[in-house]
Amino acid sequence: MSAAVALIAFSLEKADAQILASTARQSSSGSLKILAYYEGVSDQSLNFSLNGSGSCATPTGVSFACGQSGNVEAKGNGGAGILKLVWQPWERFQYYALYGVGEYSLSAPSSTVTNSLTGDSRGQIYGLGVKASIVPDTLVAMDGFIAPAIALDVSMTRSVYNFNRVAPADSSRNGSIDQRLELMTYQFALESSHVFSVDEQIKLEPYGGVKWVRVQSDLKDLGDGSHAGGQTDTVTPFIGLRLPAGDHEAFFAEASFIDGYHYGAGLDLRFK
Repeated sequence: MSAAVALIAFSLEKADAQILASTARQSSSGSLKILAYYEGVSDQSLNFSLNGSGSCATPTGVSFACGQSGNVEAKGNGGAGILKLVWQPWERFQYYALYGVGEYSLSAPSSTVTNSLTGDSRGQIYGLGVKASIVPDTLVAMDGFIAPAIALDVSMTRSVYNFNRVAPADSSRNGSIDQRLELMTYQFALESSHVFSVDEQIKLEPYGGVKWVRVQSDLKDLGDGSHAGGQTDTVTPFIGLRLPAGDHEAFFAEASFIDGYHYGAGLDLRFK
């Protein structure tokens, strides 16, 4: 088998969730927003499923422990700059699209060393989604009770990264590889948020919830066209904070902590 299936019966698990970068509160009808932010991941847990047969090393130098079977944990690290366009034509539903450019590296252990796969070119991220308002935010107490906003967010994201180097370098190929990693992420998130007024000038809007994420992964050897991949489901909580800086601007930050650290921060600009 070729280098792409460095990874004999390769299955990537617990891969990448996307930050929501927005609260559960619905916008006014006809509103348009642009979000610009950085999104990163550190020590992201990935599992390679090995069947125990096949060679200890591939022609491109990506190797695992000889004869090992079961799951071998790998780690992913990366980050990307994202632009997200959010449109709410009517009440309750927001529609959005996003595009990002970034980088990603993968570290996989073998019997003696840890292989690091990297690429010179930037990866690309594309996404579409919709958010439905279930309960609007109650800004004024009614009967002594303030109801927070509740929303359901559904999205689909495609991420593509090209790897052309592996370290330690293979003596015959000098560390050169030609592989492409593609991740398709399907995400359902239930979130809640509420605006708190510290005073007339300062408002805070904390938000959080839980995500269910399905990731389909595919690693392709661009030399001979062979593929390997897998699918997994993950549930993770998340928290965030939005800080309005004016009538149309706000800063935000968000993080989740399962299967590595996923985090992001940026600027929210509303045009209507």
